[in-house]
Amino acid sequence: PQLVAWSNDMVRMYMHAPTRAVEESANAAARDFAAFICGHAAERRKNPGDDLLSVLVAAHENGDRLSEDELVSSAILLLNAGHEATVHQTGNAVRTILAQGGDPRRFVADPEATAATVEECLRYDPPLHMFTRYAYEPVELAPGVTLQPGEQVALLLGAANRDPAAFDEPHRFAPGRPDQKNVSFGAGIHFCIGAPLARLELQAALNVLFTRLPRLRLAQEPRYRDIYHFHGLERLVVEW
Repeated sequence: PQLVAWSNDMVRMYMHAPTRAVEESANAAARDFAAFICGHAAERRKNPGDDLLSVLVAAHENGDRLSEDELVSSAILLLNAGHEATVHQTGNAVRTILAQGGDPRRFVADPEATAATVEECLRYDPPLHMFTRYAYEPVELAPGVTLQPGEQVALLLGAANRDPAAFDEPHRFAPGRPDQKNVSFGAGIHFCIGAPLARLELQAALNVLFTRLPRLRLAQEPRYRDIYHFHGLERLVVEW
């Protein structure tokens, strides 16, 4: 519960027009979260195990990969993503699949079908519809449209995932489509470090849920939260 509380306090900084109180709460959460990770990292140096933090500590000890700050920020990033983006994507995926009607097990019939379903869920209804970046050098996007160093650009990931120039019938949910791709995890050097973990979690969760509860159905129309930056459900009421 404490990790989730810290994550929630930190990501409120992503919301529209955070107040001074929100800023101070986020700073306090970041400080306490960092201290918590540093303490566990010190323990892993003494007693390394088969876990992610031990791997990050080993990379830090090598001296050529991670600084102490990078070690801490990487661990916090992966934990926060699990509490925020992956949770939202799981809810969005369940809503999307149940909205198709019929037996949901057809979407998780085997590992290949499950993987294809997850990829289409990521395209169809991702947990992040927009992200911002800064240009480091002049970039010509189109004739007459050039970004200058220091200028900020909003990347509309949700729109790119429904681009009719890139997808056939972009508004149709179609796992295994020949043009299966998405930009939900970003791209290039900013590609999400947690993407493999998120994909595994989604594949496991959806498979277990619909295998155990094949008669799961929506009890009421899901309601999306009215929040900035993240895109997820406020409520997902189901019955079986």
